[in-house]
Amino acid sequence: MLVLLRITIGWHFLYAGLWKLEHPEFSSEGFLSQAKGPLADKFVKLVPDEDGRERLDPARWGQHTERLDRYFEKFKEHYRPSDEQIASATAVLEAHKTQTSSYLDENREEIEEYLYELQRLDRARQAAGKGGEQKVKAEREAGQAGTTAVSPGMPYVQERLWSKKAELKAQARTWLAELDRIYGLFKRDLDALLVGAQRETSPPVEPVRQIEKMDMLVTYSNIAIGACLIAGLFTRLAALGGGLFLLSIVLAQPDWPGLYPPPPPSTGRSLIVTKEFVEMMALFALATTRVGRWGGLDYFIHHLLVRPIFSRKQ
Repeated sequence: MLVLLRITIGWHFLYAGLWKLEHPEFSSEGFLSQAKGPLADKFVKLVPDEDGRERLDPARWGQHTERLDRYFEKFKEHYRPSDEQIASATAVLEAHKTQTSSYLDENREEIEEYLYELQRLDRARQAAGKGGEQKVKAEREAGQAGTTAVSPGMPYVQERLWSKKAELKAQARTWLAELDRIYGLFKRDLDALLVGAQRETSPPVEPVRQIEKMDMLVTYSNIAIGACLIAGLFTRLAALGGGLFLLSIVLAQPDWPGLYPPPPPSTGRSLIVTKEFVEMMALFALATTRVGRWGGLDYFIHHLLVRPIFSRKQ
């Protein structure tokens, strides 16, 4: 039964990793940005500029046109376009830089109001975290952050603050998505200028974002853990790694009393002990056994390598 438990959990991890691999749109950004509980800030910081505060800061708007300039230079270096193509590409560059600047200027007032509301929300969250005499102040800050008056009681304040945070992030996503759309159109228009063998060349490689590196780590670690558990290879290490991975999920979304938001009804009812918690404990238990030697490749590693080496030393 322990071998079957090992294979079952391995199947779960392997399929989860393969699904992520087959769906390039997968991103852990949404999960991390929705973290809650005492360690929420630690997990949210893993997502670079998760609320768009830096990308939407008017003092840093130049970074968006600089992004176009950087790709333009890579385009020229990568494809070696003719003088005529460079002239056309330069016109495309200037057109999209103008479009980017115009879009930001058109929304300047709303963006500045958004950044101001973010500052109010930060103050409200800080006040809510101090407790005691700061409770009333937290509720007052919650109201100033764009909500109506709230009744006493921190759970209600948490709900208000969370709702306001979700509202602001949705607003920021609209602007950031449009900026990314303009950038995508810019690359598409440059590609339209390519001719002959240039079209058969793969596009320039862009820097991998930190969140994308994390997604790759999650994907391939899930596949490796699952495959090792199914094959019974390095089982204790795989079980320990899987347990730690699930521990990070449990800590990012703890199901503790008083934490907002509560889990959606579709996940069922639980208190601290969630499905991820149960599977985590099962993996930690497997890590203390020799289950990899029972119907697994660890049997051969132990008897052909480990045992002879330690027998000689004795």
